[in-house]
Amino acid sequence: MNDHHVLTIRIDSSKPNYPKVRLLIDGSDLLATTGNDEGNDPADILDTGALIPTKPSRRIALYGCGCGIFGCANVAMLVHRVGDTVQWSDAQSLTGAYEAALPNDGDEEPDPAVDYDLPSQPLAVPLLTFSASQYNDEVARAMADRTWETHLRAVMRHLLALKPEWMMHATGPATFTLDYPQGRRWGLTELEVPSGEPAYLAQALVDLFDQGVRPGQIIQEALWQ
Repeated sequence: MNDHHVLTIRIDSSKPNYPKVRLLIDGSDLLATTGNDEGNDPADILDTGALIPTKPSRRIALYGCGCGIFGCANVAMLVHRVGDTVQWSDAQSLTGAYEAALPNDGDEEPDPAVDYDLPSQPLAVPLLTFSASQYNDEVARAMADRTWETHLRAVMRHLLALKPEWMMHATGPATFTLDYPQGRRWGLTELEVPSGEPAYLAQALVDLFDQGVRPGQIIQEALWQ
C-alpha cells in the first residue's frame, strides 16, 4: 500500500507584488496548523531552489511567523532524499535563523538547529514522505510557473540578477524602494517602473547607475525608459 503524501504547491497572488507560497499536503494546508502560517515569497523558496533536496540536507523554513517578522517563529524542516522518496522531517521553530526559506548563512550552515545555539521549539508535524517522482515534478512545475509575477516583480528579478547587492522592496503597483551601495555608504531611493520589456528596463537602469547618473536626475528627467 502506498503511504506517500502528495505535495501541491499553490501560489496565492491575491495581493499583487506580494505573492505567498502555500505548500499543501494531500490537499490540506497542514503546516499552517502549527500557527506559523506565513508563506514564503516565490522568489525565496522557488527561485532559490530551496525545496530541492541537497547533500548534506538543509533545514528549510517552509512557513514563517504571521506577525510580520518571518524569522521570529517558523516551520523549519530538514529536506532530504531517501532512495526513491523525498522526506521532510524534524519540524522545529527556530528564532533568529531565517529571514526567508533558506538559513541566513545559506549553504555554509545547512542546519541552524545543529550549528547554532538558538531558541527552538519542536512542532507537532509528523515525518512527511513523498514519492520523489511526484515531488520533483511538482517542484519543477512550480519553479517554472511565472503567472504570479507582475511587471514590477519581473523587472526587480532582472535587476537582482544584474546587481545581486541591490536590495529592493515593492511599495506599490509600479513602485519600489532601492537600497544600493554608494561608495562606503548606502543610498536609498524610490523608483517607478516604466512600461517595456523587463530585461531591457533592468539593463537600462543599471547602465544609468554605472554611468554615475544620480537617482534624483533619473526621476526628474524621466531618463529610465
